[in-house]
Amino acid sequence: MHIVHTESTGGLGGQSLRLIDEARGLKKTGDHRCTVVAPEGSPLLARAAQVAEAVPFRFHRGSVHVLDLGRAVLLLRRLGPDVVHTHSSSDAWTFGLAARICGLPVVRGRHIAKEVPRSWFGRFAYTHLADAFTVSGSTIGRLLVDAGVADADRVFDTPASVDLSRFDPSRTEREAVRRELGIPAGARVIGSVSILRLMKGVDTLVDAHARLARRGHEDLWLVHAGGGGDSVLRDALARAGEHVRFLGFREDVERVLGAFDLFVLASRASEGVPQAILQAMALRIPVLATRAGGIPDVVREGETGFLVASDDAEILAERIESLLAMPASELAPVLDRARRTIEENYTPERVVEKYLEAYRVVSRSGPAVRA
Repeated sequence: MHIVHTESTGGLGGQSLRLIDEARGLKKTGDHRCTVVAPEGSPLLARAAQVAEAVPFRFHRGSVHVLDLGRAVLLLRRLGPDVVHTHSSSDAWTFGLAARICGLPVVRGRHIAKEVPRSWFGRFAYTHLADAFTVSGSTIGRLLVDAGVADADRVFDTPASVDLSRFDPSRTEREAVRRELGIPAGARVIGSVSILRLMKGVDTLVDAHARLARRGHEDLWLVHAGGGGDSVLRDALARAGEHVRFLGFREDVERVLGAFDLFVLASRASEGVPQAILQAMALRIPVLATRAGGIPDVVREGETGFLVASDDAEILAERIESLLAMPASELAPVLDRARRTIEENYTPERVVEKYLEAYRVVSRSGPAVRA
């Protein structure tokens, strides 16, 4: 099959990196072709070109623009795909409508645990511009089914996959990375990997670290990897103490994660199943995260990781403190179960097969419309 992926968000966050991973996985099968349509001049377009055919597209602001729709129709007619796979709001409208005009089936990617709009217009992109959904966690799938915009047999759980050879706990470079970052020997390191958006709760994590520093944990460092919004970074830097490092986007995320004593993600609402959590679990790094969105789908309290409430820096600080003091013998079973969870459920081969299952279903049945 020939799959055309569309993505109107051009940055390199978890959602975009997952799209690239899928394109790479489809290519490895040797049986399928993948084309990525992304904003012209964007980091996503440049990265996608390394693994698939990449086509630049100019998205205007808003749900859909008549010029965008016309160009999208012409592009799909030129590319001639079997399936169109949309991922964000603007491209879901533009290429969903264009696919309908061209008589092509559409798979809609849903990456965040956000309620489906109640208005007829808000629901239209779900009920009329998607024949099936891929979701990054069962919580998101349940939201679609409960909202009445999808049938359960048209929702495919396609979480991020983890390359186990890359995220191998036996190959971490803990001390070398710490030296590169100027972190002294013997220090303890908590860290996070995420795009810098308010929903990721970086402000709460920085505040929790500051509270611990004031309580005498002067050897505790906080490291964050990930690019994103300048305003969020400025605010985080203004809150941060001396022992905080913001690294920006990193290609070697497995090295950064391997330097942590504890991975912490303080997300707020609308979270899916973050890729960095899965990567930390694969590396046998203890995970502390909030009960936001789809995170509890994979982080189960005391079994594969640890959970706290969102937006509470004091509770987060207390839990960080207790987990750093936990004996290795108590942590080991949790880390073992976490690694095994990734090995059994989150390999690239398993996730790509789920995508292909979705594509086969819509290709056999053709475009469909729900009431």
